[in-house]
Amino acid sequence: MKKYLMAAALLAATSAHAHISLEQREFAAGSYQKLVFRVGHGCNGSPTVAVSIRLPEGVAPMRPMLKNGWSIERTPDSLTWRGGPLPDDFYEEFVMFGKLPAAGNHTFKIVQSCQFGTANWEATLETR
Repeated sequence: MKKYLMAAALLAATSAHAHISLEQREFAAGSYQKLVFRVGHGCNGSPTVAVSIRLPEGVAPMRPMLKNGWSIERTPDSLTWRGGPLPDDFYEEFVMFGKLPAAGNHTFKIVQSCQFGTANWEATLETR
């Protein structure tokens, strides 16, 4: 019974960290792909006003998709959408396109900024 409770707790902890997630997490290494990041809610009821995604090492500069009502800031290693606001009870997708790295696991660090508060997330991509 203890083993099942530990597994359930681990599953709950894992799903609690998936509030900004990749639509698809596996791709061919070195391929050009569209990556879709889903924002499922705000920060404790507060609307989202920015989503910043730090690109993992080895990921080439990505091309962000424009969104009405949002501006985009680009650096060689990150993309940030600012605007909205995106109400807590709605979801949205933030999309980028580019060349993926060599085979391996690659973690995107994400900061969700809201009118009141921020949340940090991670989304892992596997290339084969």
